[in-house]
Amino acid sequence: MAALSLVTSREVIHNFSAVAARVAAGEDLTVTRYGKPLLKLVQVPDMKMSHQERKAWVQKILAMRMTHPLSKKFERSDAYDE
Repeated sequence: MAALSLVTSREVIHNFSAVAARVAAGEDLTVTRYGKPLLKLVQVPDMKMSHQERKAWVQKILAMRMTHPLSKKFERSDAYDE
């Protein structure tokens, strides 16, 4: 298990690249605000999929998109206030 370290929200805002690099290296960080724990930054687990799993996932998403469009088609009147 990775070591738990504290960083301030200010440090995250001003040094995001350095903080992200620490997390990418496997360090779990607890972000504090006014000295109180606010959130935890952890590395996202590797989610490798087999070719078959990826193909099935893409087919499922495409099928969903075809049956449930995200929005209506844009019309010229949408650009104007009524």
